[in-house]
Amino acid sequence: MTRRAQRSSKKALLAAAVLAFAASGLAVSCGGGSNESQVSPCKSELVCGSACSVIGTCGSGQYCGAGSKCTADCISGDSRCGAGKACNAIGKCQDTLGVDGGPGSAGGEGSDSCVKLDVVYTPQIPTVIMLVDQSGSMNADFDNGNRWNVLRDALVNVDTGIISTLQDKVRFGLALYTSDDGYGMGQPQKVCPIITDVPPALNNYAAISAAYLPNAWRPNGDTPSGESVDAAVKILEAVQEEGPKVIVLATDGEPDSCVDPDPNNAAGREAARQVSVTAVTNAFQKQITTFVISVGDEVGEDHLRAVANVGQGLAVDVDNMDRFYRANSQADLKTAFDTIVGGVRSCILALNGTVDASNAGSGVVLLDGQPLVFNGPDGWRLNSPSVLELQGAACNTIKNGNHDLKIDFPCGVIIPIVPK
Repeated sequence: MTRRAQRSSKKALLAAAVLAFAASGLAVSCGGGSNESQVSPCKSELVCGSACSVIGTCGSGQYCGAGSKCTADCISGDSRCGAGKACNAIGKCQDTLGVDGGPGSAGGEGSDSCVKLDVVYTPQIPTVIMLVDQSGSMNADFDNGNRWNVLRDALVNVDTGIISTLQDKVRFGLALYTSDDGYGMGQPQKVCPIITDVPPALNNYAAISAAYLPNAWRPNGDTPSGESVDAAVKILEAVQEEGPKVIVLATDGEPDSCVDPDPNNAAGREAARQVSVTAVTNAFQKQITTFVISVGDEVGEDHLRAVANVGQGLAVDVDNMDRFYRANSQADLKTAFDTIVGGVRSCILALNGTVDASNAGSGVVLLDGQPLVFNGPDGWRLNSPSVLELQGAACNTIKNGNHDLKIDFPCGVIIPIVPK
């Protein structure tokens, strides 16, 4: 697509970003300014007049008009707008423009038309590192097997494992971690942590399952969780693709450290815990979210809460909410993995364009025709100039089934990226 010239006298124009969620297609176009219809649908088909604000509190097909009352000039598909115009998602008439045919063509250089662009709007693909405790205690009995085998089955069972079933939607990677007495007492220092990793990629099940076979690696050694989080961060930093980055830490015991692989007093245990909390805090500062799963009930609740909180960018003691996952069965593990991975793969969407954050509230987002509130707990927010996230109930809704999501920003607020 190419840009068309605009005259400075042109009034506020509309860039409409429209996503049919199942098709992942978004059309953005700019229409004329004041294009009120001659016969308002509010006099017949629509019930208008509700109090409203500019952040999207009117019903489907309406906008917040004069006197802060919901109104509409047209209904999608009707002829009220006249030749060369169409009704948009919020009941306003806008120009319908063709592709620019070049200088001198109709609507090209010197015309009053706005830019019409097709802008791709797609769910972002998350990158998830499964950071799995390989210490000796993972041999302990758990459900119908031991912790190591049951956890592995929850991840890589060919029919039900989270990695096998979602490998085409998530870039999965694996990092098994342990140590052999930390750094040791002699020189040179031992390698710590000991990481067996598979770099993240789409359709990575075969590589991960090959590295995670029942007899390929047996649990043994220590639990340097903090240093292993640092290692997982380095793996994720090498990923160049767009999308959220996540560490899922699955461990069955209190952490130790490479410096002190066997803390034998309260001060040593607290120091090892702090190594983990610091590593997870640093990961979040690099825009990497960490979730923690306790395999069994041997990890202290206060430590799990601290790691879970800082993993999501919160203070260690922000509240008493349990943001961690404690699994005492294979079913619990499956639920935890489904919840975590499902939560990071559906609600963050990338726009092939940039939005002026200071005016983001002028945008209108409709989910199945219902307006969502900007920065509302069940609405939408702008994570960055080109990333929009649905929150709360809106996020939960769009994860299931096919839904229609429409996003309208005024021209000048959204700047589409024009393919070269």
